Amino acid sequence: MKQETQALMSLTIQQILLDAKKLASKLKEHDSAADALLSGTELVYKQIDAMKQYTEDTNVPTESMTTKAHSTLIAGMQQESKHLRELQMENQALKFALEDYHNALEIIMSKYRSQSERLINESKVDMTKLYNEQYSQIIQSQADKIGEMTTVMRTVAALDEESMNRDNQTVQIIARLSTENKELKEILRIANAHGSTSHIQNLNLDQRPPDLIGHPTSNPPTNPNPEPTTQKVEN
Repeated sequence: MKQETQALMSLTIQQILLDAKKLASKLKEHDSAADALLSGTELVYKQIDAMKQYTEDTNVPTESMTTKAHSTLIAGMQQESKHLRELQMENQALKFALEDYHNALEIIMSKYRSQSERLINESKVDMTKLYNEQYSQIIQSQADKIGEMTTVMRTVAALDEESMNRDNQTVQIIARLSTENKELKEILRIANAHGSTSHIQNLNLDQRPPDLIGHPTSNPPTNPNPEPTTQKVEN
C-alpha cells in the first residue's frame, strides 16, 4: 500500500512539474509576444506623431495637392488606427490569458501542495510507536532469557546445596570415626599396658555407636612380649 501510494505520489508530482514547465514556457512565449506588440505599438505611435509633425510643417501650394495629401494621410491614419486597435485588442487578450495562466498555475500549485501534504501524512510512519514496539519486544525477550537463566541457576544451586549437604555429612562421619579410632587406640594402649585387653575390647565393642555396629573394627596389634600377670596370694 505504501509503495503504491509513493508511486502515485511520484507520478502526480512528475505530471504537475511537466504541466508547470509547459505553462511557464507558454507564459514566456506570451510575454515575448506582448513585448513585441508593445514595441510595434510604440512604433505606430511614433509614426503617427511623425505624420502629424510632417502635416503641420508641410505647406502645400495647391489645393489639389493639399486634398490628395490630406486624403492619403487620412487613409494611412485610418489604416494605422485600425492596426493599432487590433494590436490593443490582442494585447488585452494576452493580458487576460496571462492572468488566467497565473490563476491556473496558482490553483495547480495549491492542489499539488494539498495532495503532497495528504500523501505525506498517509505514508507517514509513527516512529515513536514503532520504536516502542521494538523496545517492548526486546525487553520481553530479555526477560524470558533472564527467567530461563534464573531457573537454571536455581536448579544448579539446589544440586550444589544437596551435594554440599552430602559432603558435610561424609566429613562429619569421617571426623567422628577418626575421633573414635583415636580413642580406641588410646584405650587399647592403656589396656595393653595393664594387661586387661580382652575386658576393654569387649567394653568398647558394646559402646560403639549404632552406625558402626555390624562393621568389624580392626584387631588391635598384640604385644609380642606380654607382661606376666601377678596374682596376690592371701596369707
